[in-house]
Amino acid sequence: MSHNNTVFSQLLKLIPRHEFETLAKQHHSGRSFRTATRWSQFVTMAMAQLSGRNSLRDIVENMSTQTHRLYHLGIAKLTRSNLSRINEGKPYALYEALFGKLLHRCQALAPKHNFRFKNPLYYLV
Repeated sequence: MSHNNTVFSQLLKLIPRHEFETLAKQHHSGRSFRTATRWSQFVTMAMAQLSGRNSLRDIVENMSTQTHRLYHLGIAKLTRSNLSRINEGKPYALYEALFGKLLHRCQALAPKHNFRFKNPLYYLV
């Protein structure tokens, strides 16, 4: 039986899950969710961004068509209400710290390359 990694899975390998979970614990605020995790939110929203989804219903429908692949991504199926609730917290500090770690890793891999961002960076909700 052949095994193929998806491009999305390869993109997620750039972000080690244990580092993400450590950042999520550091920046945790409020109640915890029973079934949803910050990792599930991150993977779901990354998939939504890359596939051009516009609404919560569209995002959830897209993810529900691929339920057999969710296990391999390390997430559970999110309902519309769970995704809405977990997005209410807007954990921008978590993603700001994640961006800082990724930028630091890029600078360590290519020290002579000057990473400049000509346009302002925005946090999209």
